[in-house]
Amino acid sequence: MQKKINIILGVSFSLFVILILWLYYLVSHNIGEITYNKETDTSNFKICNKETVFQYYSVGTSYTGGRKNIKKELTELLSESKPHFKTYNGYITFRFIVNCKGEIDFIRIKEVNKDYQKVSFPDKEVLKLKKAILQLKNWQAGTLKNGKSVDSYYQINFKIKNGIIQEIF
Repeated sequence: MQKKINIILGVSFSLFVILILWLYYLVSHNIGEITYNKETDTSNFKICNKETVFQYYSVGTSYTGGRKNIKKELTELLSESKPHFKTYNGYITFRFIVNCKGEIDFIRIKEVNKDYQKVSFPDKEVLKLKKAILQLKNWQAGTLKNGKSVDSYYQINFKIKNGIIQEIF
């Protein structure tokens, strides 16, 4: 009987340790984490707390005037460069960090077709979108309940239909 109890306790302890290690990994390695890439990111962009970058919706990261103003400003900026994506259909998502000072960088791009399959839009045109996003200057950093400003992830999506931007959200 004592042997069975020891086996059960040993297995339970092992499962407990595995669970704790797994939870630690999940907390410390945020899924979708954006890290510095010397080839694409600005070296002087500073993240205030590299250990914790929040999701925008959990800390209230925003843009002055909201998403409506993001769309308005991007539309104005892009009217000059007039990006055109041939006959492509799909979505281009720009995910980036808004630091605690309201600055942005570490932009990552995901491109998919209308069936959400990975695709590559013309690089020159995607770069026009990225440059326009980098010109947005009215970011409001997210804050914790105690009022402390924090870093957070944010994203902007472009819906492309027949090579033309149909929607920015």
